[in-house]
Amino acid sequence: MPNNFSRNSIKINDIYTKFNDEEWIVDRTYQRRKVWGIKDNIRLIETILLELVIPEIFIWDCDTDPSTGKTITHIVDGQQRINAIFEFIQEKYKLQSKYLISDEIKNLYGDFTFSQLPDEIKKRIWTYEISVVNLNSSFSLDEIKNMFYRLNLTDYSLNEQEKRNSMDSAFGKAAESIADLEFWTKHKIFSPRDIRRMGDVEYCSSILLLCREGIVDQTKQETLDQIYTDFVDEYIDKDKDLEKVCAAMNFIDDLIVTETESFSSKKVQMFTLFALAFDFIDNKISITEEVKQYFVQFVKTYNAFKNEYDFPLTTDEERKAFEMIKKYKLASSEGVNKISNRMIRYEVLKKILLNAESININTLASIEYKCNQQAEK
Repeated sequence: MPNNFSRNSIKINDIYTKFNDEEWIVDRTYQRRKVWGIKDNIRLIETILLELVIPEIFIWDCDTDPSTGKTITHIVDGQQRINAIFEFIQEKYKLQSKYLISDEIKNLYGDFTFSQLPDEIKKRIWTYEISVVNLNSSFSLDEIKNMFYRLNLTDYSLNEQEKRNSMDSAFGKAAESIADLEFWTKHKIFSPRDIRRMGDVEYCSSILLLCREGIVDQTKQETLDQIYTDFVDEYIDKDKDLEKVCAAMNFIDDLIVTETESFSSKKVQMFTLFALAFDFIDNKISITEEVKQYFVQFVKTYNAFKNEYDFPLTTDEERKAFEMIKKYKLASSEGVNKISNRMIRYEVLKKILLNAESININTLASIEYKCNQQAEK
C-alpha cells in the first residue's frame, strides 16, 4: 500500500514567498496560536546560522483554484518555526546576545537584525533547506485535524487547551469570541503568555461553563473536555449564553472602581465576581450604592488581612466578620478551582455585599484598621 505522504526539502526563500503570498496558511480552526517567545525564535535562527538541522514541517495541499492553478497549503505542523523565520527576515526582532548560546554567533552577529547581517550570511539563510513532509491531498480536513492532534500527543509544549482547540468545537468558538472582548484588556486579566498559550480561551471556557452549569469542580480537565465534546458540532444555546455573559460583564464593570481594580484583576477573584453576577442576574438583584460601598470595604479589608494575624476582637459581629474574611482568604490561596473553595468565595462575598449576616460596614473597616496596625508592628 503506497504512503499517503512524501518527503522532500525546500529552501527558506521558497517558504518565505509562499507564506508571504498566503499560499501556505495556518488554519486557526484547529491550530494553536503563536506560542514561541523571542528566545525560541532567536535560537532557531542561531541553529540555521550554524547550518545545523531543524525539525521537519508537515504541509497539506488543501485546495487548488481550477482557474488559476493556485494551491492553498495548510501548515499542519511547523508554524512556530516558519513564523520565527518569517518575522526575523521581516525585521520584527533582532538576535539578542543574551539569548544566543554559541559564542561564535554571539561574537559575530549578536544584536544584529536580518538587514545588518553580511550578504553571504543572508544568502545562507535564504538557501537553507528545511525537510518537508507533504501530506497527500486525498486526506480530508477531519483527517488532517486528527493528524495534528496525534502529532502533538507527545509534545509537552502543547497544553490541554491547545489540544481542545484542535477539536474545532462550537463551544470553543463561543469561548474564543468571549476572549476577544475588550473587557479582559480593560481589567488586565490576561498576560501576553496567557494569550499565546490560549489561557484566555480556557478561562473564558470556564466562565461560559459557569454561566451554563453554575459552580463546578475544575481541579481536573475532564469537565471542560466533556463540554467541548458535547458541543463539538452544535451549540444551540450559544446566543442566549453569550448574552448572559455580556450582561455579567456589564454588572462587573458597574461594581469595580479604582480602589478594587487590583483585586479584580486576579483571575480567581474575577471568577468569583462572575459567579456573583450570574446569581444577581438570575435573581434580578440590582447593584445599589450600598452594595458598591460594601464591595470597596470588603476588598480593602481583604487586602489588609493576613491569616496569621492575631488581635483582640471586641464584638460578636467582629468575630463573625473576621472568620468570613479568613475563610475567603484561605479559599483564594490554595485549591482555588475546587468546588468547595469556589462556593466559599461566592457565598462569603454575596453575604457581605447584601449584608445578609448583619455585619455593619464599619465592622469591616475596624478589622481593616486592626490589620494595618498589626502590619506596622
